[in-house]
Parts: sequence; C-alpha cells; structure tokens
Amino acid sequence: MSSPILLILGAGPNIGAHVAKAFTAQGYRVALASRKPPSSDSDIGSSLHVTVDLTKPETVAPAFETIKSKLGAPPSVVVYNAALFPGSDADDPLANFDLDSYQAGLNVNVTSVIFSLQQAVKGFKSLEGSDHSKTFILTGNFLNKHVLPGMLPFGLTKAAGAYAIWNLAEAKPYEKDGVKFYFADERQSSGAPAGKAVSGPAAAEEYWKLAARKDQGPWLHTFVKGEGYKDFSASE
Repeated sequence: MSSPILLILGAGPNIGAHVAKAFTAQGYRVALASRKPPSSDSDIGSSLHVTVDLTKPETVAPAFETIKSKLGAPPSVVVYNAALFPGSDADDPLANFDLDSYQAGLNVNVTSVIFSLQQAVKGFKSLEGSDHSKTFILTGNFLNKHVLPGMLPFGLTKAAGAYAIWNLAEAKPYEKDGVKFYFADERQSSGAPAGKAVSGPAAAEEYWKLAARKDQGPWLHTFVKGEGYKDFSASE
C-alpha cells in the first residue's frame, strides 16, 4: 500500500510548515494548496504544490482532483489552515460593514471549508479497506465560544466553520466510514486565546495525535503548548 497523503489548504510558514514537516517525518506524502507556492528554499518547498484561491470556492474541487491525479490517491488527512480576517470597528462594528470584504471572509472561512469537507469525505470513502487516517482538521480559534470587540464578521465566519465540524462529529453521518472531524484551537493555560503567539510546533504535535487516533475524540480540540489537550468547557 502506498504511503498516505496529507493535504494542507492554506500552507503558511508557521502552522502549515510545521505540520507538513511533522507528517513527512511520519512517512506521509505532503501536498500544499495555496495561492502561491512556498519558497523553494523552505523546508517544505519540495512538497507538491497545487494552486487554489479559497476566496473562490469553485477552485477547491479542481485542487483535490489535481492531487489525486499527481499522487495517485486522495489525501487521507486534510488540514484546513486558511483564514481571512475581515476586521470591524470595535466601537461601531456595523457602520462600515463592507459587503465585498465580508463575502471574501465568508468564502475562505465557511464556504470553501464546506467544499473542502465535501471533497475530503469523497476521497476518504474511496480509501475503504485501508488503514489510513481519514481525518479532517480545521484550524480554529476561540471565537465560537467568546466575544471580542472588533471581531464581529470574523467571529461570525469562524463560528460557522466550527458548527460544521461540530455537526459532522456529533451527528456522525460518516462514523461508519471511519472519518474524524476536529476544530483545533490553541489557547493559553488560562483559556485565553493564543493570538499571535500560536505555535507551529505545538499545532504539529496535536494534529499528528488527532490523525493517529483511531476513534473520534472531542470535536473541539482545545490545546496548550507544552500541555496538549485541555478541556475549558467548564469555564465557558
């Protein structure tokens, strides 16, 4: 059986790069999907790159088809690591609620997530009989649980993405197919958001644990660097 494939949609230099390296070390072939390829001198520059513009959801399915065509199989782990932040005024968030920027954020943070889930599950089902992971991980944040000023449009879209994962994990329509779904959210030990201090190495460690796990764990995978999974539900 050929080695499994990891697809990272939104393969940036922090989480994307570290996740790619971690899975490569475990014998995975890695495909990266983004608007621009990584630098050729980066640690992941030799991975297969597929062009996708997640502000245009119609580009998602062709990206998955290209990966299957070039690598001979669909990905068995999909990490959706892209996000678009449509900011808003903390004091008057509705005054300048711009349709174009909101639509772009909606496309990246929700619509392309849904179409990526569709394509991922389609591929997972074709892996029937294999022992490959069949895991979809959406990189999240704590806006599905908390309110922050200036985050109205971003929070709306991230919460919608979280609901998609929650629904699929809890309603279990694909449990029989062995598919797992996670919304991964790095926090500080206090439960506060990691913010700009998000750790690529910590995400890589947790994402590998989720992919290696045989059963569906808690869909909301909140974790702390150096500590691993930590349940904050009692305080939220």
